[in-house]
Amino acid sequence: MIDIIEKGKGREQSVPVNENEYTFRYIKDGKSPRTGRSIREGLCGDIKPEPAKSSMTGAARPGRMIKLYRPIIFSVAIVMIATLLYRRAIKLDTSAHTDSVIVNIEQVERSQDTSDVPDKEAASDALDVTLKELGYYIYKAETEGNITALNYDADNPKAYWNLYMNQDGSNSGYVSDLARDAALDYCIRDTLYDMEAERAGFTPEADELADAAYDAEKMYSELSETAKKNTGLDETLMKEMAEREYTAHAYMRMLAKRDVENGNASSVLEAVTKYYDIGGTYYTDLLDSYSITVNDELWNNVRVGFVTINND
Repeated sequence: MIDIIEKGKGREQSVPVNENEYTFRYIKDGKSPRTGRSIREGLCGDIKPEPAKSSMTGAARPGRMIKLYRPIIFSVAIVMIATLLYRRAIKLDTSAHTDSVIVNIEQVERSQDTSDVPDKEAASDALDVTLKELGYYIYKAETEGNITALNYDADNPKAYWNLYMNQDGSNSGYVSDLARDAALDYCIRDTLYDMEAERAGFTPEADELADAAYDAEKMYSELSETAKKNTGLDETLMKEMAEREYTAHAYMRMLAKRDVENGNASSVLEAVTKYYDIGGTYYTDLLDSYSITVNDELWNNVRVGFVTINND
């Protein structure tokens, strides 16, 4: 079971729910696959000073020490709570930063074996990912997460994104933060595999590219004008990002099929999960061959759940 803590309007309510109800594709078990992000526990927990030890020199008694320290402890707790709430209240105006670079990716080492496919000399070894490119993944995270949000509270879906998830006491965080971390993780994954595919001279089948174009057109048609403004997405960029995603996934499947043929996995899905998806051994090595820098100052203030939806 997961303890869900809902905060807002001066109240706090803990509700035990089934884990499956609050897990969706862009949140893997309540944590970021890239960072394993956990919220530190006991931030504002009970604080009790050490009682003063009795001595023959007239030291204060334990009860007296506690009374002396209580006002200080209470003040510190209030400051810590206020700081936490202030940080949660900050929400980046994404429309003013759509061209800002959020991720810089540079290759530092070649460690992956692509000797059986031709190299493509024109492949890029460095790439900047802007906020509007990440807007594609924000949109997907919000679209899928909103299904759960409406099931949680159809009258107030914003409440879901403000929930604090505490799974087994370790994998913790607000839903909006966990979704933001996951959107970044999947964007980085797809970008790396797209770069690897370009370098290897790999292109998806024509029907896969047609599917990408169709999905992009459909997704863009569903964006509100406010969502388009907040993400900076236009129809051309939407198609480019969908093609990047489809190419990355096709390349992962191609690599996975080789593992099945070589007897290293019983199915493509098993190979993708074991080797090529986030947390897989191949992907972990691939990450080590790139230098990835994230503009945390901007990105950490993006409130997923309030960019393409809940922005009225």
